[in-house]
Amino acid sequence: MTKSVPTGKLVRTGIAGTALLKAGGKHLTHAAKRPFLNESAQRDQRERLDDDTARILFKAFSQLRGTALKVAQMLSMESNLMPEWFRKEMMKSYHQVPPLGRPLIRKLIQQEFGAAPEDVFSHFDANAFAAASLGQVHSASVKPGETLAVKLQYPGIDVTIDSDLQLLRSLIGRTRHAKLLLSSLDEIEQRLHEEVDYQHEADNTEWFKTHLQLSNVSIPDVHRTLSSKRILTTTRLHGLHLEDWLRQKPSQISRDHFGQLLYDVFVNSFYGLHALHADPNPGNYLFSEDGVLGLVDFGCVRYYTAEFVTLMPVLLRAYMDRDAQAVISAYRRLGMVADLSESELLQFYEKALQPFGDWLTKPFKARTFDFGCRRSPYSEEGWASFKQLANVNKINDLANEFIYFDRTFFGLYQIFEHMGARVKMEHPWML
Repeated sequence: MTKSVPTGKLVRTGIAGTALLKAGGKHLTHAAKRPFLNESAQRDQRERLDDDTARILFKAFSQLRGTALKVAQMLSMESNLMPEWFRKEMMKSYHQVPPLGRPLIRKLIQQEFGAAPEDVFSHFDANAFAAASLGQVHSASVKPGETLAVKLQYPGIDVTIDSDLQLLRSLIGRTRHAKLLLSSLDEIEQRLHEEVDYQHEADNTEWFKTHLQLSNVSIPDVHRTLSSKRILTTTRLHGLHLEDWLRQKPSQISRDHFGQLLYDVFVNSFYGLHALHADPNPGNYLFSEDGVLGLVDFGCVRYYTAEFVTLMPVLLRAYMDRDAQAVISAYRRLGMVADLSESELLQFYEKALQPFGDWLTKPFKARTFDFGCRRSPYSEEGWASFKQLANVNKINDLANEFIYFDRTFFGLYQIFEHMGARVKMEHPWML
């Protein structure tokens, strides 16, 4: 990223407005042609429209950069909820974020620490070794024998969040799955305000390092004197990111080992600490030869109420027992069930909730669940159930605490599938 994020309201509104006009034009063209097409041609036309809309949105997100691109990344991970065309196009955002130019790197460090990089660090690599939507990470050191990871926030990120979310709501409103895509934006907005404050991330990192005590799990140390609101410096953990690790063709034992570690981190964090490292981006995990799992990037952390933590095993147990009344009661306690008659609720349960619950709890019913050895990916098996849930309006709202729980939970499922891991999902909290 040779230039900072465009922060001017007119510029950003212009980018979004152009995308809206293009998307609207595509939809009008589709509507005009539809009456003259047979069913097969209509389906093909609909798919082309979806592809065109995805490309228009991705181009707009890429131009807006910053938090707009971050939201695109987050939505792309919801592959069980988001349409495949949207997910595939948005996944590009992980790999197509241009880096900050050296003058901006120098300027940011000068602004935050009052000194040039060479005066703050004994060594600072101007070429980032990792980059994402909100910032990029550089290798550095201040004394011989140590390696630090210095995360620099892209200039202009913090001032674009509120306006970006307004623009995104307008852009997403043009899509066929607008209701699904819009449902989680309020919660995402709150987390983004936290995520652009690197001092908040430093607090989260230290909190997890103190409280998440699991063998073979490593969390970096924070260097407070080398950190600020827009720069975060930690020790650099060793290990490979998921794709690089998989290219090494790890054994099944190794795949199972790391899959189990990821699940154990989830269980112990949520049920033990009432908190989640809620960004299951594969880039936030490091896989080392000695079997240690590294956890990085604690900008997105969700803390949970005791009531929500208590209700989750109740809900899962009810699904496993196929207990309609218990399932509906759990959703009522979460404030998510519409004011319907008992017969209507039971119909909704049988038509949508129970098929979803049967899919959701399948891994818990097996002593060890094999995410890799399947004729079709486990997440794809649940697609029909998710679509059914999306098409019936019997749930008033999605509880805010669910959004990042689901995102983390199902994000891990996808990672397990990609790893081909076998994971023991049974746990005392399910009893």
